[in-house]
Amino acid sequence: MTLSIAPKQEYRLLGVILIALHLTLWWDATSVLSRLFLLIHFIAFLLWQPLWGKRESLNPQRLIALFIFFGFFLSFMNLWLITLWQLVLIGLLGGRDLVKPADRTINLTAIVFLTIELFIVNVHVLFFTDSSIHSSLNGLQWLFLNYGLLLIPGCFFLISADDSIEYRHNIDFFHGLTLTLIIIILMLGSLVMMYHANISYPLAVFQMTLGVAFFILLISWIWVIFAGAASIEQMWVQHLFNLGSSFEQWLSSIAQPHNYKNMTSKQFLDAGFEYLATLPWIAGIEWSSSYSSSNGTLGQKTKHTVVIDTQFIETTVYAYHRVGGTHYFYIKLLIQLLEHFHQAKLREETFAKQAHLQAVYETGSKLTHDIKNLLQVLYGISDIIQNSQTAELDNSTEATQRVLDTQIQVQKQMPRLTQQLKRTLDKLEHPGKFSYAHVPVSLWWENVKARYRRQSITFYAKIDSENTLVPEDLFDNVVENLLQNALMKRRREPDLHIEVSLSITKSILQLLVSDDGSAIPPEIAENLLREPVQQSRDGLGIGLYNAAKQLIHTDYNLLISKNEAGLVCFELVSREALKSGLNTSKNG
Repeated sequence: MTLSIAPKQEYRLLGVILIALHLTLWWDATSVLSRLFLLIHFIAFLLWQPLWGKRESLNPQRLIALFIFFGFFLSFMNLWLITLWQLVLIGLLGGRDLVKPADRTINLTAIVFLTIELFIVNVHVLFFTDSSIHSSLNGLQWLFLNYGLLLIPGCFFLISADDSIEYRHNIDFFHGLTLTLIIIILMLGSLVMMYHANISYPLAVFQMTLGVAFFILLISWIWVIFAGAASIEQMWVQHLFNLGSSFEQWLSSIAQPHNYKNMTSKQFLDAGFEYLATLPWIAGIEWSSSYSSSNGTLGQKTKHTVVIDTQFIETTVYAYHRVGGTHYFYIKLLIQLLEHFHQAKLREETFAKQAHLQAVYETGSKLTHDIKNLLQVLYGISDIIQNSQTAELDNSTEATQRVLDTQIQVQKQMPRLTQQLKRTLDKLEHPGKFSYAHVPVSLWWENVKARYRRQSITFYAKIDSENTLVPEDLFDNVVENLLQNALMKRRREPDLHIEVSLSITKSILQLLVSDDGSAIPPEIAENLLREPVQQSRDGLGIGLYNAAKQLIHTDYNLLISKNEAGLVCFELVSREALKSGLNTSKNG
């Protein structure tokens, strides 16, 4: 069973509680009308009570115990019992752990109202000779106190609380007990001072209040100076900070990557719950994770349980004692943080797998072009060997010279073939770690022409400095992709003319690969060098993307300088040429 109303009506309920108690005190406490007011007070208290949050149900045993208590109270009602109840209310209000300024203001106003009632009505009737408050006050004073005080809780009806259900049902027993004891000391101390010094009651209350306030400030100041507390407020809530010390240690441990970098996500989750189980008030923990299929149980089960559901983890915490609001918030925050780090660990594992697969994929696509280059060299060697075998059948001097030329060409090609094979094996052994061998541009240019001399491709060169060094594998990869795409295009357009031109002026390099065929579709050309082509008509659609990606950390750029029917031109150019604004479309 749950006794609750809308959260925004909380202030109005508190106003009903205070008004009903006020009417009970200012009429005869033993009359039937006072009992009726007190019954209304108790009913309103049950609806407002801060002892159990809205997430907890009021079980029948607890409800029966409350009815027995209220029945006993109504049956044997007297001012002593009402005074005791007022002190309990002051303790409940003083122990509430509130955050919002509006909640704190209303709560403090209610405490002040109950304290005024206690000092004006209860003390006067219980300890003074004249037990009637009416005889001690004239008519105007009685009307002012009786009806004027009602304005305080009456103002609560004009204020609405917010709609949050939780977080107003947390009672700090230490704070509530401290405030109640201070009120008792003020009340009894004022009476002792009044009779001992033979002074008026209001003056005694004033002097006692000053004395207690001075004593508290003095003790707090001494504690701040000698115990090293940061402030008086921190000293009074130090017991709450001590509760969070284990939380701070756990957070400090879990936030250090070196503590869990070698763990899997499941091992990390298990380690986090094992650390939580070491908290002194936790008897056991049971958890299950739907995301990583991780389940576990630690410790022992008790009747005091808290079930916390987060996005992917369902946790049941077993405590030695009933779990209060502060402990509930701590453990909920700990589990939410644990899930956050657990999700980060899962994402880390996913990214690592994706990175590994991406490296394998990109390495395979790059090696494809290396293998094509090796095949081109092997084709060239095979042609040379076949020509030499034909020449051996002729014993003329010219044939002998051709055999010697063949041997020289094979001797030149074999070291290059060996180097390419070695670089390919290095890429297989160390994916993602590429180093490019630099060769003179003239040597690289001659090798390119040799590989494509039978493909009907026109080559032009204007080289001012033949000592310019270029990364051989990188340039081979770019030119190989561009020329292979052009040759594939020639199969669809048989009359296609392909042209390659190289220009080096003052160490500024420009390499153009162009054809006179149809233009690249705009939807493909827009992202051709930025991402893999999803609808490639030839190949995997990743060759040019990888080639452009490899150029990011070099001094060269690959771009489409022209894309129109009759002239499609790709350009590999030095960044210096782009900075100087060189018009590349006029070359070739």
